[in-house]
Amino acid sequence: MASRSLFKQLSRSVYLAEPASTLANGAADGARKGPQMVLILSWMDAQLKHVEKYAETYRKLYPSSTLLVVRSNQRDFWQTAAFAKTLSPAVDVLRKGATYPAGPSSRLLVHTFSNGGCLTLKQLNELLRSSPSSANGSADSEPLLKKHSPGIPARAFVFDSCPGLSTLSSTMAAFTAPIKSAFLRYPAMAVVAMVYGVLRLYGVIFRKTPVLQRLSDYLNSPALPSVPRLYLYSPSDLLIRHTDVEKHTALARSVAGVQDVRLEKFEGTAHVAHARKEGERYWSAVQRLWEESGVVKQ
Repeated sequence: MASRSLFKQLSRSVYLAEPASTLANGAADGARKGPQMVLILSWMDAQLKHVEKYAETYRKLYPSSTLLVVRSNQRDFWQTAAFAKTLSPAVDVLRKGATYPAGPSSRLLVHTFSNGGCLTLKQLNELLRSSPSSANGSADSEPLLKKHSPGIPARAFVFDSCPGLSTLSSTMAAFTAPIKSAFLRYPAMAVVAMVYGVLRLYGVIFRKTPVLQRLSDYLNSPALPSVPRLYLYSPSDLLIRHTDVEKHTALARSVAGVQDVRLEKFEGTAHVAHARKEGERYWSAVQRLWEESGVVKQ
């Protein structure tokens, strides 16, 4: 497990780990081929120690990469203004460090987990697309990320166990997962079911598109760069239906214009647990994505 001291906490949800100041010659040569920065957007209510396992692997694969971790929790789905303020340090790090356009020349890899990570991706992208002053930035000192900028300048996106649309069972599972006590979980499930029903009824009456549908649509909109994507998913995932992921990949090609869309379908793995069961396959797919996304297609 990665050491807790690996990260410096910048806000309630944002953590930063700088690379080692010195590297051996061989490591330095390999580092130039790796990401300058890896942005890790965790699943909802993820414990830092669990996210650190992914950070530890990235540190081994790319020792010179800066690791930027952003966590999310349940209230961030509803209190987006407060969440945006919490994300401000991450926006600042990206503005200062990711000074390159999206595409093959970019040195930013974005690794997103579950719908919670997708929500964070949307929020961060919109903050980057907005005026620099909204994130305490300076338009004069940051010419590459001005108002109406293209957003997150990624070279590639990794989507682990996402995105998915809401069902009653998946919503209850997602919002009650942190509750360990069965005595508390069942009343919570009843509350979640009631709120879910009210929101669905509200959507039908007022013709409102469901939140997760809007989020899924956003990820295939022009707001995100059409750079290569890797989707890691499983039919055994009880929170995100594999059919939702596969539909999203098809739309990524046909609607978002993403030419390089990769799918890694795992059998028998749970939500955000694919790397735990098939680590070599998982990380090999991530490495291939990074290496091959830097090649300009003719």
